[in-house]
Amino acid sequence: MLQSLIVLSLLFVLIFSLESKDGKGLRTYRESEEKNRVGDILHELQEICLHEKDRDVAQLKKDTQSILNNMAVYKDVVKMNKQLKNDITWILEESHGEKEISMIVRLLKREVKGICIGSARDCAEIKKYKATSGVYKIFPTKTEGVKAYCDMDTDGGGWTIIQKRYYDSVNFQRTWTECENGFGNVNGEYWLGNMHIHRLTYSGTYELRIDLTDKNNKTKYAKYKTFAIGDATSQYKLTIGGYSGDAGDSLSYHNGMKFSTVDRDNDLHSSSCAKKEGPWWFNNCSHSALNSPSRNYWKWHHISGYYVKTSVMMIRKV
Repeated sequence: MLQSLIVLSLLFVLIFSLESKDGKGLRTYRESEEKNRVGDILHELQEICLHEKDRDVAQLKKDTQSILNNMAVYKDVVKMNKQLKNDITWILEESHGEKEISMIVRLLKREVKGICIGSARDCAEIKKYKATSGVYKIFPTKTEGVKAYCDMDTDGGGWTIIQKRYYDSVNFQRTWTECENGFGNVNGEYWLGNMHIHRLTYSGTYELRIDLTDKNNKTKYAKYKTFAIGDATSQYKLTIGGYSGDAGDSLSYHNGMKFSTVDRDNDLHSSSCAKKEGPWWFNNCSHSALNSPSRNYWKWHHISGYYVKTSVMMIRKV
């Protein structure tokens, strides 16, 4: 029963040897089977390379050496699995009854899930393991992570929040570099960063949802089937389309526009739109500007009164 519990709950395959005292015949049979299996695995590994085009004996030798070099990693995995088995066995033997075992297994499962989501690209991937809204570390690239707030409740959940403004506690009138890398408090108001938003939205097709509260405390939303921004070379050019919602479409006017900041003017106006309206994808100048420095001018043109009290911008892979 305990062996089954380990297998089902901890997601590790623990192989226990079953040999009798006078099981010489059984051991001989097993040794023969193992030798045959070793030969089969060896041939399978080599045939993978042999099936590739333009492979000769010299290349096969080189490939075999590469396999040997990597084999150390797999040996380490086997050693660690053996240690895991020993540690789990000790925990079970030292535990006092099924209730304590069940509690420990639950905690271990939670820790294992934490390890599994360690390199999740976005909040949609994290939602496969965690259903609670909160701050998580995501990896828009495999090697570089960034903290973001994950909304696991709105419209099915799995949203990565890229902008959030409630109390005007964070200054959003920032430089190009600051907007590129991100700023603010991920537990409160923040901008995720154009670099990270680009890496996410160019890894697949993403949708955008913007939740707004108007001056009369009425909640509205705008949703776009397509949302992406280009890389730094494109000046983080905006691609937006496929509007739905009840807030009105105040962002399509900015489609195709480059990002502008106080120190980099990319808009089509004769003067700098960003100086008054904050960092955004300005046209000539704006129908929306949710990063305006003054709270009284967080702009969404189709909202009654043009300006909003709160805004949350979130993206999700389609």
